Amino acid sequence: MKFLIGLSIGIGLGIIFAPAEGSEMRRRLAEGINELSDLPRKKAMEFAEMSQEKAGQIGADIGRKAAEAAVGAVKEEMLGDDKRKAV
Repeated sequence: MKFLIGLSIGIGLGIIFAPAEGSEMRRRLAEGINELSDLPRKKAMEFAEMSQEKAGQIGADIGRKAAEAAVGAVKEEMLGDDKRKAV
């Protein structure tokens, strides 16, 4: 929201202090509107990338913990076999 307010103020000040020909001003305004309309898409892409990265981290953690648990189970089983052989 702050970005939109800042952009609006910037456009307004630009019009006041740097007037241009009508066609140039229309082009500038159109560019500003296009930037505003692209903002939600850009933010959604940023969110998707962050979510994908976080999901990868979570998946790696789960995989590591599963592997550690499997190794621990194998070790316990091997120790149990050694104890049974000793009896």
